[in-house]
Amino acid sequence: MRRQHPLAAALVGGFVVLLGVLAVPGLGFGETTTSHGLTPSDVFTTTEPEVCAEVDTFGTPPILPTEVSVAATSNLLVYFSSERSGLKASTELLLSFRVNDDAGNFVMGTPFEWGVSNDPRLHDSGTVMWSFDSVEPGVYEVLGDARTDPVPGSPGGGNTNNNPTAVLENCALTVFVIPTA
Repeated sequence: MRRQHPLAAALVGGFVVLLGVLAVPGLGFGETTTSHGLTPSDVFTTTEPEVCAEVDTFGTPPILPTEVSVAATSNLLVYFSSERSGLKASTELLLSFRVNDDAGNFVMGTPFEWGVSNDPRLHDSGTVMWSFDSVEPGVYEVLGDARTDPVPGSPGGGNTNNNPTAVLENCALTVFVIPTA
């Protein structure tokens, strides 16, 4: 008969106990706590597998305008994903979100722009997100906005002597409508 080494038996026993502890729901070591609102009432998504925007310092037409219905006061969680190309090394791509009412009037927007830069030889991709709190019931249009800015130097905004461009493609804009409690 083969005998098991006492250290091996202790290690196997300890492993079995650890698995048992980790298998108990709600019990764990260093577990983070989270909280969340109610289940989203709706999720709205608009995608474009080709070019969704050609951007320069003058900006761009609205990117993936998406109509969103808000039935009760809610938070809007907005994600925009895209692949970027053509951005020169001395250029920054600036992305932001806007929310317009059903008449096209500006209601709210992000308080800043996300700055993105990359190697001009690469197709880079990424996602930006933002949440808008306590949006009243109604129909809204949520959209992306973008412009380029030459770096260094003064902000672009129509600098026709150096009007760098970028292309956004394989785009998706997703809006989660999350009712507030």
